Amino acid sequence: MLMIISIWNHRKFIMHGAWRDLRHRYAGSSMGFLWNVINPLFQIILYTLVFSRLMPVRIPNMSSSFGFAIYLCAGLIPWIGFSETVNRCTNSFIANANYLRKLAIPEQVFVAQDAGSSFLSLMIGMCLLVIICCVLGHYPSWSWLCLPVILILLQGFGFGIGLFLGVLNVFFRDITQGLGLILQLWFWATPIVYIENVLPPWTLKFLYFNPAFCFIHSLHIIIVNNKMPSIKLWACMLFFALTMPLVGYFVLRKLRPELRDVL
Repeated sequence: MLMIISIWNHRKFIMHGAWRDLRHRYAGSSMGFLWNVINPLFQIILYTLVFSRLMPVRIPNMSSSFGFAIYLCAGLIPWIGFSETVNRCTNSFIANANYLRKLAIPEQVFVAQDAGSSFLSLMIGMCLLVIICCVLGHYPSWSWLCLPVILILLQGFGFGIGLFLGVLNVFFRDITQGLGLILQLWFWATPIVYIENVLPPWTLKFLYFNPAFCFIHSLHIIIVNNKMPSIKLWACMLFFALTMPLVGYFVLRKLRPELRDVL
């Protein structure tokens, strides 16, 4: 509860910092902020052309030739946003060391700021995906209204992991290097570039032990199938989105006395 209160009390600082980071991400380039739109748009169009024309792949129970491209983007764009959140939040304390030493601002606020910036970038990509789906004739249903909720839960989960690893990263700097390897393994362990149906039957029961699967599978159900996720999936998402930030904050409270001294 204390973490939520501190984040709420500094919400203007967080929102301003997140928006500033998004605007200045491509500072110095002639098109500036537009690159936040061009990059995901190019990515979506590229995957659509490749998997509908050059390497056509069909999705079961989906007649559209663009089915696999939609399936891929529906999982890949959120994964990119999630992995960016984890990476940025893991480095938040080190990147903001000067502010943490000089300002009496709670540590988790800087992590929330980085998570907010990644969330804005993710929402741009998802809005573009919705537009492209409509252009391709795959129109949204009422279930799509749940997309922002799932994306917020996914970012909450990423924020919790980043907060937890961010604290440990202050004391063990090798975490940053190892995180890239772990995220690569996690990516391939999650049905994003492949359909879970291609996996051996005995592996399917282990998918629910993969926290990312609950989120990505729910997004696939909504975007690809125009249906609502099951109660079981909602319960999994809520559990991971609420538990991981609590774990991260618990570790932060335990190590807070030494944290700023090490920085």
